[in-house]
Amino acid sequence: MQTPKIVTTDNYIAIVTAKSTDAVSLDEVRVIVAYKLDELTADLICCDIVTGAADGEQIRAIHEELLGFDAAMKAFEALPGFDRQWRDVVVFPPFAPNRTVIYDRAASA
Repeated sequence: MQTPKIVTTDNYIAIVTAKSTDAVSLDEVRVIVAYKLDELTADLICCDIVTGAADGEQIRAIHEELLGFDAAMKAFEALPGFDRQWRDVVVFPPFAPNRTVIYDRAASA
Protein backbone atom coordinates (compact mmCIF):
# COMPACT_ATOMS: atom_id res chain seq x y z
CA MET A 1 0.00 0.00 0.00
CA GLN A 2 1.28 3.45 -0.96
CA THR A 3 1.96 5.90 1.86
CA PRO A 4 0.19 9.25 1.34
CA LYS A 5 2.51 12.08 0.32
CA ILE A 6 2.53 15.63 -0.99
CA VAL A 7 4.12 16.38 -4.36
CA THR A 8 4.99 20.00 -5.10
CA THR A 9 5.64 21.58 -8.50
CA ASP A 10 6.10 25.23 -9.53
CA ASN A 11 2.43 26.17 -9.12
CA TYR A 12 0.73 23.06 -7.72
CA ILE A 13 0.69 20.82 -4.74
CA ALA A 14 -0.81 17.36 -5.05
CA ILE A 15 -1.93 15.11 -2.22
CA VAL A 16 -1.24 11.59 -3.43
CA THR A 17 -2.84 8.53 -1.83
CA ALA A 18 -3.15 4.92 -2.97
CA LYS A 19 -6.61 5.67 -4.37
CA SER A 20 -6.30 9.17 -5.83
CA THR A 21 -4.32 12.31 -6.52
CA ASP A 22 -5.82 15.65 -5.54
CA ALA A 23 -3.95 18.52 -7.22
CA VAL A 24 -4.42 22.13 -6.13
CA SER A 25 -3.09 25.15 -7.98
CA LEU A 26 -1.55 27.80 -5.73
CA ASP A 27 -3.76 30.26 -7.63
CA GLU A 28 -6.83 28.46 -6.22
CA VAL A 29 -5.78 28.73 -2.57
CA ARG A 30 -7.97 31.22 -0.68
CA VAL A 31 -6.99 30.56 2.94
CA ILE A 32 -4.48 28.43 4.82
CA VAL A 33 -5.05 27.74 8.52
CA ALA A 34 -2.27 26.17 10.60
CA TYR A 35 -2.89 24.45 13.94
CA LYS A 36 -1.78 21.62 16.17
CA LEU A 37 -3.46 18.42 17.22
CA ASP A 38 -2.57 17.09 20.66
CA GLU A 39 -1.46 13.48 20.23
CA LEU A 40 -0.94 12.84 23.96
CA THR A 41 2.87 12.90 24.02
CA ALA A 42 3.51 15.22 21.09
CA ASP A 43 1.75 17.76 18.88
CA LEU A 44 1.06 17.23 15.18
CA ILE A 45 1.28 20.40 13.08
CA CYS A 46 -1.49 20.52 10.49
CA CYS A 47 -2.73 22.90 7.81
CA ASP A 48 -6.15 23.24 6.22
CA ILE A 49 -5.95 24.48 2.63
CA VAL A 50 -9.18 26.19 1.59
CA THR A 51 -10.11 26.56 -2.08
CA GLY A 52 -13.29 27.48 -3.95
CA ALA A 53 -15.99 30.04 -3.27
CA ALA A 54 -17.87 30.05 0.03
CA ASP A 55 -20.79 28.08 -1.44
CA GLY A 56 -18.48 25.47 -2.99
CA GLU A 57 -15.59 25.56 -0.58
CA GLN A 58 -13.19 22.62 -0.36
CA ILE A 59 -10.82 21.99 2.51
CA ARG A 60 -7.80 19.75 2.19
CA ALA A 61 -5.88 18.85 5.35
CA ILE A 62 -2.17 18.10 5.38
CA HIS A 63 0.20 17.48 8.29
CA GLU A 64 3.89 17.48 9.06
CA GLU A 65 4.26 13.70 9.02
CA LEU A 66 3.35 13.52 5.32
CA LEU A 67 6.34 13.22 3.02
CA GLY A 68 6.59 16.53 1.16
CA PHE A 69 4.99 18.72 3.87
CA ASP A 70 8.04 21.01 4.16
CA ALA A 71 8.25 21.46 0.38
CA ALA A 72 4.55 22.34 0.26
CA MET A 73 4.97 24.93 3.01
CA LYS A 74 7.95 26.38 1.12
CA ALA A 75 5.76 26.68 -2.00
CA PHE A 76 3.06 28.45 0.02
CA GLU A 77 5.65 31.03 1.12
CA ALA A 78 5.55 32.40 -2.44
CA LEU A 79 1.92 33.47 -1.94
CA PRO A 80 1.67 37.24 -1.33
CA GLY A 81 0.92 37.98 2.30
CA PHE A 82 1.83 34.48 3.55
CA ASP A 83 2.91 34.66 7.22
CA ARG A 84 6.46 33.31 7.23
CA GLN A 85 6.57 33.47 11.04
CA TRP A 86 3.65 31.04 11.38
CA ARG A 87 5.63 28.31 13.15
CA ASP A 88 6.41 30.55 16.13
CA VAL A 89 2.70 31.28 16.62
CA VAL A 90 1.48 27.71 16.10
CA VAL A 91 4.17 25.78 17.99
CA PHE A 92 4.05 27.72 21.28
CA PRO A 93 2.60 27.07 23.76
CA PRO A 94 2.71 23.29 23.39
CA PHE A 95 -0.45 21.16 23.56
CA ALA A 96 -2.71 24.06 22.58
CA PRO A 97 -4.35 24.11 19.12
CA ASN A 98 -3.16 27.67 18.33
CA ARG A 99 -5.34 27.88 15.17
CA THR A 100 -3.84 30.65 13.05
CA VAL A 101 -4.68 31.96 9.60
CA ILE A 102 -1.30 32.02 7.87
CA TYR A 103 -2.61 33.04 4.46
CA ASP A 104 -5.76 34.85 3.35
CA ARG A 105 -5.96 35.84 -0.31
CA ALA A 106 -8.68 38.44 0.36
CA ALA A 107 -6.64 40.14 3.10
CA SER A 108 -3.53 40.32 0.93
CA ALA A 109 -5.34 41.74 -2.13
